[in-house]
Amino acid sequence: MNEEKIVTQILKGDTDAYRLLVDRYQAGLIIHCENILKDREDGEDIAQEAFIKAFRSLSNFSAEKAKFSTWIYRIATNLCIDLLRKNKSKVVVDDIQSHMEAMQPSHIDEEEKQFLQKMINELEPPKYGELIKAYFWEGKSYKELAATYGTSTNTIGTWMSRAKVQLKEKLS
Repeated sequence: MNEEKIVTQILKGDTDAYRLLVDRYQAGLIIHCENILKDREDGEDIAQEAFIKAFRSLSNFSAEKAKFSTWIYRIATNLCIDLLRKNKSKVVVDDIQSHMEAMQPSHIDEEEKQFLQKMINELEPPKYGELIKAYFWEGKSYKELAATYGTSTNTIGTWMSRAKVQLKEKLS
């Protein structure tokens, strides 16, 4: 997917093309915001707000300066900082910058992604791989996963723990 071409399409009036960018980054952005804010609902709200703000400011986007992913993550991070400042009781405001630096998404190259996907696909039983993908890549909650698998959130937690241990062994 050439993001620069998609942005050009959108700016020429094909606003439906923005859905491609949202679909690509939505789950990761929600997780990123959730990790910063320590709250799933706030993370979802801020991610949505970031996409709206990015859409409205798309004419300011410059592919020469940054990738779209970097730009949208920066917008979301700034919105998270604003929310944390607004709710000072949750985080000491002086610590926000160091907190934010620790939460920056690390972009891994395509070869590493493929290797990680292969290792996840090899988890046994296969539902462990499905859980890892659904939780970390699609942003689903334990509650949603429990409903999907017809079990309790505690069981999902147990399966996730086992999946992580197995994945850690594979990656060692």
